[in-house]
Amino acid sequence: MVKAASILAVASLAAVTAFAVGPATRAATVYDGLATFELPKDWVEIPPQELEDATMWAAEATAGRLVEIYQYGFRPVRANVDHGLPQLMIQVRESGRVRWGQVRKLPPLETLKENAQAAFPVAVPPIIVGLELVDVTFDKDRFVLRMEHRLDLRLRGEVRVLTAAFLTERGWLVFHLSDRQIRIDAARQLFDKIVDSVRLDPAIAYDPRLSDRWPGLPFFIAAALTAAALAVWLATRRRTGS
Repeated sequence: MVKAASILAVASLAAVTAFAVGPATRAATVYDGLATFELPKDWVEIPPQELEDATMWAAEATAGRLVEIYQYGFRPVRANVDHGLPQLMIQVRESGRVRWGQVRKLPPLETLKENAQAAFPVAVPPIIVGLELVDVTFDKDRFVLRMEHRLDLRLRGEVRVLTAAFLTERGWLVFHLSDRQIRIDAARQLFDKIVDSVRLDPAIAYDPRLSDRWPGLPFFIAAALTAAALAVWLATRRRTGS
């Protein structure tokens, strides 16, 4: 569990269908051109310094047990009126090829929730009131793990973190969309479109093997820690002048 937990997310080969590029969307490229997807046209990149701040918050929030590096980030031009939400954070994790059998058969949701709660105490500064794993599914046709976390932030209210982790031949490519609970339905629709539009270059697209069907160790503890650390950063960076 700990080994796969340190990996934290998942990436896709397969026939993902991009939604059409139109006046309301634009193409975005990450991972040195190896991954492309569609974003709303008014979304812009998050400055590198803020991405570094997110990494530092993740480390501090987990007492150094988990250092989550966000290589790319995007948000609407208007996002700063609501403390930077919504926002899309992207991680490239070249931690080595993973067998998809690790996530082919997921434990019951209640078991996964217990695992997330077990990790919660080491990740909780006073700003976080509660953390809950809401849903987790694995798309074995596209090799994508989907997760949703609910976070209660003191003085900030409820935030949801939607995650889509794509298996790649090098490890994982992970997308996190964060937004407030009151906008979660619209956020899910937007995130589905982004995930469906992801295209991976053949150099990294996951190539399944027969031996991949046998499971390794799950990684849900790290997913919970990451969601908590991201929430801390979102809730406190404006207060500290980041």
